[in-house]
Amino acid sequence: MEHEDTLRATFRTLRGERVPPDAHGAAGVIRRGRAVRSRRRTAAVVGTAVATAAVAALALALLPGPPTTPEPGAPPAETTTTVLTTPTDLPPGRTSP
Repeated sequence: MEHEDTLRATFRTLRGERVPPDAHGAAGVIRRGRAVRSRRRTAAVVGTAVATAAVAALALALLPGPPTTPEPGAPPAETTTTVLTTPTDLPPGRTSP
């Protein structure tokens, strides 16, 4: 009989305790799945932002700067021009060039 009394006392104390949460229930699985999806989405956005910033930084570093305007200097030197004239001595039989 003592054994039965100890069992009854054990069950009586167990009835008063809270049931542990079911970690493998549907709600827990859904909650963990949403958390994983949220972390992956955040990582993708951050990765894309970092890659875009890196490409922009490389483009600014490697592309040439704006064109420079030449400084004003001395006026150009005088040039001599050559004027071509038509020959005055025409071959026989021709009256105009």
